Amino acid sequence: MPERKLTDKESLQIIEQMIGRARQEERTTGWKWMVWGGLLFIASLIHYWFLVSGIPYGNVVWTGFGIAAALLVVYSTWRHRSAVRKGNARTYTGDLVNNLGHAFFLSLVIVSFGNATTGLNENGSNFGYLLLLYAFWMYIHGSAFRFRLLTYGAFVNWAGAIAIFSFYEELGRNILLLHAFCVFLGYIIPGYVAERKMSGQSKPLMNL
Repeated sequence: MPERKLTDKESLQIIEQMIGRARQEERTTGWKWMVWGGLLFIASLIHYWFLVSGIPYGNVVWTGFGIAAALLVVYSTWRHRSAVRKGNARTYTGDLVNNLGHAFFLSLVIVSFGNATTGLNENGSNFGYLLLLYAFWMYIHGSAFRFRLLTYGAFVNWAGAIAIFSFYEELGRNILLLHAFCVFLGYIIPGYVAERKMSGQSKPLMNL
């Protein structure tokens, strides 16, 4: 028998259902944002403390972060595949964003290892590039799932990058504090809200 062609209305309903399932998947990722943000936040503050205290091992902090980030990517990938094997529904949107996330985190690990070799250079531009990388991912992720807090966080991180590039001489080692502040607003707060919404189930998360 010839296959029946879907009407425009039916096609839109299928797309909406796929997006809805992808959003439901996203409800469980708040912990990831908090963990990533927490690692970056702590690494920034430790590096800042090392600089203030005259401890010449700040680069080791970013090496440790890179290792922890790589392990987290492996764990996150394993957890996602385990969920699929258990029968959880997969969506094209979810898989696409998941693959984009892998590319982002791999880039982040490489940049972090670059920071480990260069440290807080004379103009601190390496941390401005990190904020650009964060902002790009936040905006893509927030737009895909209509999570406004992440898109707001993206603009905060873009603004932080502009501030670093514009006022690196005045900021000096305080660039690390600005980096930590942008991470807090862009990663930790959205992650916390996602976790709260997941546990409370009181409102649709992605309408925030």
